[in-house]
Amino acid sequence: MTPFDKKDFLPIGTIVKPHGLRGEVVLEIEEGYEDALEDPEYLLVEVEGGLVPFFVSEDGVRFRTSTSLSLAFDDLNSVEKVRPYCGCKIFVHKDIDTEEGSGEEFNELIGMTVFDEERGKLGKVSRVDNFSGNIVLTILYKSREILVPLSEELIVRFDEEKRELHLDCPEGLIELYLE
Repeated sequence: MTPFDKKDFLPIGTIVKPHGLRGEVVLEIEEGYEDALEDPEYLLVEVEGGLVPFFVSEDGVRFRTSTSLSLAFDDLNSVEKVRPYCGCKIFVHKDIDTEEGSGEEFNELIGMTVFDEERGKLGKVSRVDNFSGNIVLTILYKSREILVPLSEELIVRFDEEKRELHLDCPEGLIELYLE
């Protein structure tokens, strides 16, 4: 079996704690990935930096809330066996369908450095939001948050390797947040 290449996957949640005495776990996931966890054959768990498939038992997944669920993995049938995996991240393939227009597909931008054509370096993306289909980046700039809409027209260059996003922000946008 070939190893999973982490760059093809997104972290969507974490194994929080054991649940019960038979090896079930509680997962906390990001909103928008509920459908991806409806009936999975397996989940990819980050173990020592690599992604390992853990097969989900026949009992399947039981949602407690839209972002919290419990499940059991095959071959992990006790609290002692699941406890070492608490705190481990859960990953899904980047191409997984998420809730229509939820914005999660842009979460890989978090931590990227954003540059403006006129002002130069603005700062890092701290959050990505979806406001009625409009994707908005929250950027930390000189200890302030500025909101920048993400649209193709504004993107000058995207360097995934350097984790840089170069934009041509509309005139006056940055100044709105500095007054």
